Amino acid sequence: MTTPTRATLEKALKSDAKLQKEATQIAKDLAAGGYDISLLAEELGFALSSPDMEQRVAGTNLLSAVLCALPADLLNAEQLEFLTTFYTDRLRDHHNVMPAIIDGIDAMVHMKALPAGNVPLILQAFFQHTTCQSQTRGDRTKLFNIFKYLTLNFKEELTTMAGDFVYGLINSIDGERDPRNLEIIFSFMPEFMANYPLLHLAEEMFEIFACYFPIDFNPSKQDPTAITRDQLAAKLTNCLVANNEFAEWTVVLAVEKLESELLVAKLDSIELLHQAAVKFPPSVLEPHFDQIWQALKTETFPGADNEDILRASLKALGALLERAAHVPSISHSYQTSVLGVVLPQLSDVNQRLFHPATAIALVCVAGDAPFAADKILNSFLLKLQATDLSTSPPDQRVKIYQIVAQVYKLAALRESLQKLDSTISVPLLDDVIAALRLCEREDFDAKKEDLELQKAALSVLNECAPVLSEAQRALVYKALVQLISHPTIDLDFTVLTVGLGALQPVELQANFIDIGIRNFEIFSNFIKRKIYTNLLPLIPQMAFTQRILDLVMTQMFKPDNPEPVRLLALEALNTLLTQEDQRFIVDLQQQSNLLHQLIELAQQTKDITLQSLEQIAGPLSRIIQQLPLSEQSAIISEYLPGLQLQKSADLYIAKGLLGYLHKDISLDDHFERLLSDLTQLSLTTDNEQLRVIAHHLLCSLVNKMENTKGNRSKVKQITEQLKKAIKTGDVRAVEILAWVAKGLVVAGFDEAADIVGDLSDLLKHPTLSTAAALGFDIIAAEYPELDLPVVKFLYKQKFFHTIMGKMGSKLADYCVHHLKAFVYVLKATPQAVIKLNIEQLGPLLFRSLEEHNEAQSLCIALGICESFVQQQDAYFQAHLGHLIPSCLELSKYKAQHTMQVRIAALQLLYDITKYPTFALLPHKVDVTLALAAALDDPKRLVRNTAVQARNAWYLVGAANGD
Repeated sequence: MTTPTRATLEKALKSDAKLQKEATQIAKDLAAGGYDISLLAEELGFALSSPDMEQRVAGTNLLSAVLCALPADLLNAEQLEFLTTFYTDRLRDHHNVMPAIIDGIDAMVHMKALPAGNVPLILQAFFQHTTCQSQTRGDRTKLFNIFKYLTLNFKEELTTMAGDFVYGLINSIDGERDPRNLEIIFSFMPEFMANYPLLHLAEEMFEIFACYFPIDFNPSKQDPTAITRDQLAAKLTNCLVANNEFAEWTVVLAVEKLESELLVAKLDSIELLHQAAVKFPPSVLEPHFDQIWQALKTETFPGADNEDILRASLKALGALLERAAHVPSISHSYQTSVLGVVLPQLSDVNQRLFHPATAIALVCVAGDAPFAADKILNSFLLKLQATDLSTSPPDQRVKIYQIVAQVYKLAALRESLQKLDSTISVPLLDDVIAALRLCEREDFDAKKEDLELQKAALSVLNECAPVLSEAQRALVYKALVQLISHPTIDLDFTVLTVGLGALQPVELQANFIDIGIRNFEIFSNFIKRKIYTNLLPLIPQMAFTQRILDLVMTQMFKPDNPEPVRLLALEALNTLLTQEDQRFIVDLQQQSNLLHQLIELAQQTKDITLQSLEQIAGPLSRIIQQLPLSEQSAIISEYLPGLQLQKSADLYIAKGLLGYLHKDISLDDHFERLLSDLTQLSLTTDNEQLRVIAHHLLCSLVNKMENTKGNRSKVKQITEQLKKAIKTGDVRAVEILAWVAKGLVVAGFDEAADIVGDLSDLLKHPTLSTAAALGFDIIAAEYPELDLPVVKFLYKQKFFHTIMGKMGSKLADYCVHHLKAFVYVLKATPQAVIKLNIEQLGPLLFRSLEEHNEAQSLCIALGICESFVQQQDAYFQAHLGHLIPSCLELSKYKAQHTMQVRIAALQLLYDITKYPTFALLPHKVDVTLALAAALDDPKRLVRNTAVQARNAWYLVGAANGD
């Protein structure tokens, strides 16, 4: 392994490919220790010092390519000293040699043994003999990355260069226009400017970035990884607030650009002020606050019509006030300036400036809650004291209370609620409580009153419960008792009672809860329902749990209780068990054996209604879901054998026990009887509610059954029984068969294919075809209330392919019911599967759209087409000639075209306009003319969609129209 000869090197320099190959080999030899890099430089000297510029370029390229290929830890300090001398000297060379020199410097500065003192030498030589902006874009990218690396790793050495490095960096950046390079600069410069002394060059450094503000840049649509304007703007903003010395210039720049008429310039300027508020200390910004406030006031008070500008301005003002809150003297100065402008406008809710004033006032509270809240609340108190509560219109007070509630909420979030001035908050809350107590007046007519005043008063009390005095709380309790016992008013005040319960449990129990429970029997059902609604949220608080539970249990299980009263208690229990967690439910079951009591109530109550039984089934289901498997199994063994499903009560009990039973609980001993009884019930009963329960239980049972020969045989017996009933023309048997198939399909049983085949055969039946088509809807549809825990992986795909195997040939025969059934199947089929088979399914979808006789399947078909059109699918683009006429026909007002169908068709026509113009132009005239009819549709929503679609078609082919 010897140093390459001159002949070898001359050969390598003849082409880029040979050069790279030789550089790779040399790097391997150097890494293996074959020779020293100084020997390579000596052999390469003929090229490096050649009077021929092109040969110097080639020689330098080879040396730099070798350096780039070497491991970063190979060269020692002495070797790097030698290379530093060479490359810094070469910076004086012809500009064509510069790309190779930059590559070499880039590789060299990343070497681990590079002496730190060499970095200033390299930079000083570069800044003295060349400029960054005279290089190509790619070389500038390398240089900026070099600067980034050096600022992160050689801070001490760069600091010793003082202004030389800062000045050189400024000159390197000045004039850069390439977005990719700017992205690099804007990424590393904020940290540099924050950590390095800028000396006398701070203003020059700021101006380098200020000239780019606001960013005006449109990324290339062809570049998938293009830098966005917003990304570049955000990074530029970080540069402009990177150093505290920039504060004055930043404010001036932002305020100046805020006067622009361009939306993007305004938003960028406001964001710059926001970031200035976040980054600069309050002491630095204080001299400029008036200037900032005047600029933001223009945008917020009364403010522009643009919501984005208003929102951004309030955000910037909020950041400014929030940062200042840590320095009370500055904060109070800021708040005084702002509140001095907005407080006078809070005196009249009908003024145009009231709403912008309240928005700014709330921002003040969020910034310095104790100071601002007192000023704002006092302003409202003076206004309220000037008006008579009993005679003045309520609308003004409602608006004031709504703002007061937000002030208290913000004060609580800032942990300042207790710090508010009691001389202001006490009389203000007295006024609020007086408004709430209007309901105690004998002449208070809830039908005439809209109760908005009481709701607004409650919203205030919800937020300020911790600061209510004992006397005020006493009045609140009286008002709450009056509200809950009022024969017509139904207000939700649970937030207030929960808050008071946590703070004053003894008071709340004595003055509110006990009164409601003590008089519960004499209240109407309307009031009883309100008591349940307002007491149940208090159950998590231990002080009230048992008292409220006792009320619910007593009303549920009291023998002589009227059915409506018991039903209210059952609904309350349902609500309670839905809200509470597993631990609560298990404890309740263990303490009161609630499940047994509920079953006993269902079976032994005479003339119990189906509504009550439904409310019993819910808690049974909720309880059994939360119990351990061993307890679930014991309960099933105890109660299931005695259930007679022909009885309504027992059927609902079965629904509660079995509906969400864990799939690992074996029902093999009862499986045959359950299947038979549920099937027989569904075939014989005329009650649709009972049939639905039977169907769901059948579906869930076959889904969870163990995959044994015996169980499959029992299912086979039931399906044979149903087939016999079907032969007699029994529509119910078709529906039951579909539910059994659904359970089997989801669980992935092979027997499902046979049942699906039987259903597909019925699609040509003279009387059962409609029921058979709906059967496929049952199999495909999602039922949130149905428990199907055994889900076969990719079962939807398997179901689709089963249907294709059973019905494929029949679909080609164009049977309406086959198409309808198939559309139901497609609704549940993943789009990826449909896309794979679109050549076969597309014609079927188009045919289904031409059959204008059934709204549900039409909406499904239109929805499937729309999902593909929105993605600009090529298949649908090629078949617009089929799709567009069908949509136009469906968009017309006809008896069979429901509003949903017409809207879906028009929406699809609108989405079609996203296809390329050349594909749309042949249809433009026909579509725009045909859509005129939809503009006069009797339904407003249809007309709205028609206008949107027709406008989009009018713009097809127009200049700048997409």
